[in-house]
Amino acid sequence: MMRANSKNIRFRLIAWYLFSLGLVHLVVATALYQMVSAKLYHEFDLRLETYTACLVELLPQHRQLDLTEVVKEMAEVAMLDSHAHIRITDSSNKPIYKSPDTPPDVAASLDAWADTSLTNLTALRIPGSGLWRVIRREVREEGNLTYVGLVAVPLQEVHKVLAHLVFILIVVVPCVLILASVGAWILLNRALSPLKEVIRTAQVIQMKDCSRRLSVPKTGDEVQLLAETFNSMIERLHHSFVQMQRFVSDASHELRTPLAVLRGEVELELKKHPISDRSQETLETCSSEINRMSRLVEMLLFLSNAEAEKVALNLEPIPLKQMIEEMAETARVLAEPKHLRVEVIDGTDAVIRADEMRLKQLFLNLVDNAVKHTPEGGRITLGYRLENGEVELTVADTGVGIETQHLPRIFDRFYRVDSARSRVEGSYGLGLSICKWIAEAHGGTIRVQSRPGEGSTFGVRLPAVTATDEMKQENLPQVSLPLA
Repeated sequence: MMRANSKNIRFRLIAWYLFSLGLVHLVVATALYQMVSAKLYHEFDLRLETYTACLVELLPQHRQLDLTEVVKEMAEVAMLDSHAHIRITDSSNKPIYKSPDTPPDVAASLDAWADTSLTNLTALRIPGSGLWRVIRREVREEGNLTYVGLVAVPLQEVHKVLAHLVFILIVVVPCVLILASVGAWILLNRALSPLKEVIRTAQVIQMKDCSRRLSVPKTGDEVQLLAETFNSMIERLHHSFVQMQRFVSDASHELRTPLAVLRGEVELELKKHPISDRSQETLETCSSEINRMSRLVEMLLFLSNAEAEKVALNLEPIPLKQMIEEMAETARVLAEPKHLRVEVIDGTDAVIRADEMRLKQLFLNLVDNAVKHTPEGGRITLGYRLENGEVELTVADTGVGIETQHLPRIFDRFYRVDSARSRVEGSYGLGLSICKWIAEAHGGTIRVQSRPGEGSTFGVRLPAVTATDEMKQENLPQVSLPLA
């Protein structure tokens, strides 16, 4: 499962989607609230003005009726709060009608505003009673003031409707965002699933297995185009790699015979009859170069066959201590001309299942490197130890060491730290590449630690064979296993 992080395409798309959707919802919700609020207040004011006009003009003319009942019935018709405060006075400010149910403090505040205000319609906030909509209306006959009406209605009902609307928006918007995020996640998973398949397949394609191709989704979009382009690129790389591999293999095969003939002719010429010192020196130089070229051809042929999976591993149980002692004897022979000391650090004895010839080839390369790069009087140490079901074999020296910038590429093919000195010493930059292949072919790893002037330590970790594994292998026939 792909991790959710800020660099993930899915995460960024959903984040931007939710941000834009949330922003749109916020703008729409704000606009909707403003529109509904303005509409409610406008309709409320129209009903209030109609209600006030009817009361002020009709009540003074029907004083014989029960005015309280008339006020309530008219409030119901106008769909206004029945707790409205109403006061109607004549031209001399003598009350004609005044609501009996209005609290005295509220009535006093409303009457005080009506006696002093010059406006006809306003919203008045009264402590303890909230916001009221207040309207003042005058009735004149022939220019003379006849009646003055005051109607004040609490805005609780309007506020309840707006509060309910706000609650709906607060609940609905997050729910919409959650549902939208889930839907976006599902849609993006479906949209990106072909891309994830492309990534998984691309990760397992290697140069030695370029025959694999991406499954091209029939989506008709950019993902299909990407898969087709990637397959085309892999096809070209595979073709180039096969040609290069075939060239190296064919060239190595073709060079083996002429080099062998040249070596035989030179050796025969050296033994045939006495020759001059100059001619002998020339022939010996040719023989040395032919031998060097032969070793290079053998190494190239080995690596070419290894990449083509034509190298078989003859796996068998190998006692670790015995093999290390044999390699130590070989190392002492190689180190003798430079008077190097070869030491063995004994560890826990173990058994590994490996191809003995290839494993000795690996250690011979490491020992040969240690001898070449360790000055006279130095020391080479071979060690082994068992840890967490793995065996670590080490070859350490007190040589010149390797600069830090060279360590990441030390196992690359044809890479040499000092090209001039390596050529003089007969190094081709292939030995450590072969070591890396052998270690990985056995399911292990190889590493190096080095500091200039203090020497280098090469470590090879291989799976150890347990007692259960040995019992299982005793019942199996000995076979040569091709490289997987």
